[in-house]
Amino acid sequence: MTDGQLRDGVHRALRRYTHGRPPACQVDSFTALIRRGVRIDWPVPDRLP
Repeated sequence: MTDGQLRDGVHRALRRYTHGRPPACQVDSFTALIRRGVRIDWPVPDRLP
């Protein structure tokens, strides 16, 4: 997977789960963490609205 493909996937995932436009710095930060092999946990409350 290229860096561009990974960044695009991260951007789409953040848009879907935050229901907004994620800041570019957040997308770049998450992309860099994934490339380094850092696991990213996204806590979800037990009850969703």
